[in-house]
Amino acid sequence: MSLRWKISLLIVASVIIAVLSCSIVLRQSAARAEDDRMRSTVTEQLANSVAIFSETGVLTLNARIDDPALPKDARAQALKGQSVTMRSEVDGEEIVWAAAPIEVGSYTEVISVRASTKDSQELIGRIDQALLVGMIGSALVVGGVGSIVAGRISRRLTLGAQAARKIAAGDTSIRIADVVDDTDQEVAAFASAVDTAVTRLTERIDSEQRFTADLAHEMRTPLTGLVNAANLLEEDSRPAELVKDRVKRMQVLVEDLLEVSRLDAGRANPEFTRVNIDQAIRSLLGTMTASGALAGHDIGTQFAALNSTLVTDVRRFERIISNLLVNAIKHGADPIRLETSTRSITITDSGSGYPPDIVNTGPTRFVSAGGGGMGLGLVIAQGQARLLGIRLIFSNDPITGGARTEAIFPDPEAQDQALKQYLKTA
Repeated sequence: MSLRWKISLLIVASVIIAVLSCSIVLRQSAARAEDDRMRSTVTEQLANSVAIFSETGVLTLNARIDDPALPKDARAQALKGQSVTMRSEVDGEEIVWAAAPIEVGSYTEVISVRASTKDSQELIGRIDQALLVGMIGSALVVGGVGSIVAGRISRRLTLGAQAARKIAAGDTSIRIADVVDDTDQEVAAFASAVDTAVTRLTERIDSEQRFTADLAHEMRTPLTGLVNAANLLEEDSRPAELVKDRVKRMQVLVEDLLEVSRLDAGRANPEFTRVNIDQAIRSLLGTMTASGALAGHDIGTQFAALNSTLVTDVRRFERIISNLLVNAIKHGADPIRLETSTRSITITDSGSGYPPDIVNTGPTRFVSAGGGGMGLGLVIAQGQARLLGIRLIFSNDPITGGARTEAIFPDPEAQDQALKQYLKTA
């Protein structure tokens, strides 16, 4: 249920409760006043009847002596010398009685007057109807006004949420305060606070991206000379092997940094084509095995894509899967499983699993899940996946506890649209 309807229902409920409470008090007051009026009327009528009977001996004003329908309690109190009024029911009709003692010759009898409450009940019924109509009318009017006011607030929040989604998608030029007017101070203050946070976060991200790009470019020139010098080492010794190994690792790191900087700068242009999912994975595993990237690990596979195809950039797609496999080898444990389907590819290892920060917020550059390397493999895989419309879900396997990564493909419609757009601009 939307905020607008919640506020509207709350207002209507508050109005109904308030009007109902006032109606109950008013009705009780009206019923009490009407009861007092009727008792006063029959008491006055009885007094007049007693006075006329005492002077003339004639019963008037609907008075009766020893009325058999008079309640016993009223008769008993009257015989004690008290004037009494009482309600009772006679033949299904509610009656108000007034009774008093009277001397008839040498005997004391009870004279009484009765009056029907039918008119009073009709009056109370009309009051109930008026209160009900007033309650419904008040709820509709106040609820309508509340709905309009709540709609204005909800609309501002909806526009702010839309702007926030665009910011989350990477468009940091948008400001929530630009789409939310300042007529409500609370909403305007919230929008200003969010915009300030976005500005500070954007500055930090830009600074980090510049650092990554500058670091990679500054390291690339001296690294080129270092690689050439390492290649000149023909001596087959442990120091020469260590130098070549470290230079190779540094070269991979610099290339990863350059790849991250290109992804951050938005200079990556994917080349879409349609590939067979199972065939592409088999080819990738063969290449990685031949190059030694799998380091002798046996990857358990289950191919269930059923000759399904995927519109993607083959090189970047292979980079995503290879980075996930290398991460499983470095930071996980055997056995490692790779499963394909028509909608996704899942890679699971049997290690200690992803730390909570990766499961909750995704991988972060320069933070390694296993304490080795710079943590760029998963960052690059995530950046490439975002570029291709693939969604990566990082979790831990509920059975083995190992790291589990699922690469979910874009919808078929989105794949076709991406291929058409690429062919149109190519």
